[in-house]
Amino acid sequence: MNQLIVGLNSWIIQDGNYDEFRCGDSCRFALEFGSFSLTYSDKTAMQRQHKGTSKYDVVARVIFSTPQVWVIDFGVKVFSESRPPRFATVGQWVQGEVWIGVDPYFYKERLHRMPGMPDLFVDWRVARIQVEITPWIESALGGRTLRTRDRTREAWIDRTATDAWNDDSGGADYLLSLSR
Repeated sequence: MNQLIVGLNSWIIQDGNYDEFRCGDSCRFALEFGSFSLTYSDKTAMQRQHKGTSKYDVVARVIFSTPQVWVIDFGVKVFSESRPPRFATVGQWVQGEVWIGVDPYFYKERLHRMPGMPDLFVDWRVARIQVEITPWIESALGGRTLRTRDRTREAWIDRTATDAWNDDSGGADYLLSLSR
């Protein structure tokens, strides 16, 4: 498991959690995951299959679990600061779709100090950076203007570096292709 594509939102850089990223950079950070579809698994071999953007189908083992945060390992250890499902106990195998993203700051600022928390920091090299250029759709709801991406026209372009303050007027979403 030497390559991974992960998501990064511009606010994570804007908040001062990381400097701008450049292709070829070496960096050290943890990764978070999100999922609404992880279920109990009878499979006991780590797997991952890229599904596009920062989404993967995985078979992973639960290696840490508290009522507030849990960690799975599918060849890369990733955390979710959320209540784990009841079946997600340490040693249990899970499967399903996850998205993977750069730790905004939760792990590096406090979660890494929790008793028993595994070391999730990994040294990565940024091999590729893409910025989303999918058009926005605006709609009105209750006097508010909502912006969502037109997923029927999803598009990404390569960049040599992030520019979190200017790309997509400061609201950019990036994909980082990482290797270790």
